[in-house]
This record gives sequence, C-alpha cells and structure tokens, in this order.
Amino acid sequence: MNETCIIPTSAVLRNLSHVLVCLTAPVYVITCYILVFKCPQFFNRCIFMEYFMDVIWQLTVVVPYSSLCSTGVGHQYPVLMFSVVAAGLCATGISIMHMFEYRMNAVTDDSIKLLKNLITGVKYYHYFMMTSCMCLLVASYGHLSDQKSFKASVERKFGHPLPSYIWCDNCMFINTDSVTVLIFVGLAASSQPFAAVYFALSVYASKRGLQKLKNSLSQRTIAIQKNFLNSLYLQTAVHVIFISVPLGIFFVSFVIQIPNSAMYMSYILVAMCTQHGSLSTLALLMSNKPLYSVFTKTFLRMKINIRGGDRVSGVGVGMDASSWYRSAIPPNAMK
Repeated sequence: MNETCIIPTSAVLRNLSHVLVCLTAPVYVITCYILVFKCPQFFNRCIFMEYFMDVIWQLTVVVPYSSLCSTGVGHQYPVLMFSVVAAGLCATGISIMHMFEYRMNAVTDDSIKLLKNLITGVKYYHYFMMTSCMCLLVASYGHLSDQKSFKASVERKFGHPLPSYIWCDNCMFINTDSVTVLIFVGLAASSQPFAAVYFALSVYASKRGLQKLKNSLSQRTIAIQKNFLNSLYLQTAVHVIFISVPLGIFFVSFVIQIPNSAMYMSYILVAMCTQHGSLSTLALLMSNKPLYSVFTKTFLRMKINIRGGDRVSGVGVGMDASSWYRSAIPPNAMK
C-alpha cells in the first residue's frame, strides 16, 4: 500500500484488533475441538468471520467522515470486502434464527401449531427480506464502487479538503446519493424488527413447550433444556450488543458529526464488531453446562484421548448418550 494511503494513528490502536485476535484464538481452538470431536455431528460448526474482518479487510472507520478504509490483505477491493461482511452478517442472523428454531422444536409439539405457523411465516418473510438485501447489494456494487464523485460531495459538505488518504482506493463511503444503496440500507435496517419478533415468539413458544413437558420429562431433562435456552439467549445478546451498537453508532454518524478527537472510539467499536464471534463462542462455552463440563474434563484434567464413544453425552456430565440425544434432538427427528 502507498504510504500516503496509510491512516495516521498510534501503533496501539492500529494493532488493537491483531492483539485481540491472538488472545481469542485459543477460545476458538478449544471450543471447536469440543464441538468437532466431543459433540454429536449436528454441532460440528465453527465460523471465523472476524478473522476475515481483521486480516483480509482490516477495517478502520475514519471520523468525522464515516469513511470505511481497508488496510488488510484485500485493501484494493474495499467494496468487495464490505459486501462479503454484509453477506456474512445476514448469514449470522439466519444462523441465529435456525438455532432458536432448533431449540423451539426440541421442546414443543403440535399443540401450539398456530403459534409455530406464525413463527414460520415470520421466518420466511425475514428470509425474503435478506434475499432482497443480497440482490440490492449486488445491484448497488457499481454505485458503491463509484466513489470519486461522492467523495467530492463529502468534501463540499464539510467545507474543507478531505485527508489525502481518504482519496485512496482503499477508502470508501456508503454512497447515500444512490437510491439503490439507500433502499438496501433501509431494507437491511427494517429487517431487524422482524428478527426481534421472531426471537420473541420463539422464546415464548419454547417456554410454553417446557411448561407443558414438565409432567412428561424428568427434572434433569427440563434443567438441561432450560440451560440450553439460557445459553442461546446469552449468545444472542452478545451478537446483538457487539454488532448492533457499533453499526448503530456508525449510522448515527451520518446525521450527528463525531469529532476527530473520538477516533479512538472508532477502533474500539470496530474491535467490538470484529470480536463478536469469539465472545459469543466464549459465552457458549461458559454458559452451556455440558460443553463446559467437557472443557473442564478434557483440558483441566488433561484427558485428551479421543475415543469413538467419548462424546459430550458420555464424558461425566451426568447423563448417558441416549439422554443427551433425547434432550438435544427435536422429537420429530427421532421418529
């Protein structure tokens, strides 16, 4: 990268995200080891979107201009990096919805069929909105790539020349002069209330399901299901806080000018957004009792031999394989 395109900042802030990635790497290694080798196969999923954001994109938000500058490996393709992360955030939201649906189906039956149909309708409408967002994102690519004219308009808006590094190709703006981009941003923002409605209805349905199952399931199984739900709530809260807060402040900066002296806050907010996955993973590991039990047994007691039958269900968490699968798998999947 040309030296004139490097954003002037302190070495501490510039390397903050790298330090956090190094610190959180063990969390991923441990959790993914447990999920891949110690859990039933339907838990074998690990997502590392923050590594893309930190290494490939390496985003810096320059205030007060709200410019998105890429200094990572893919700095020559900032619009592509932005598009990939936007698609990743959509996928994250859909993944969380699937987790709520999975837990809801595990504890509910057809006695609340109307409510479940309503939840399914909200889910598919949200899918439609996400699909529309992706189509608009593709349609907006050309508008987002055409930055020179918009940068000139931003310069006129502030009444003084922009810093030289913002004119480099690795810095981009959300081109609000484009109707297509505005529709994309508006649709993406409006999809969040529908996601919140889906989560609220799923939580309500899950709680109703657990209430009805109290007489047919043991107290231990009920406790396990409640722990799964509480763990999921905590994970979702981490995602919402560490993604929504930075994005919210970023969009507010379009209306309220954030002073240049608050540039340090930009690095902190980007670090929050970048590390949301690792913090969510840590929340999963600490709040999910079966996984935490596997963690303590496997790593703290140094029992690292992996055997075919040595899964979460049988590593000292107080339940056998059949009880684990009965509590974790939706009833319909066992038929």
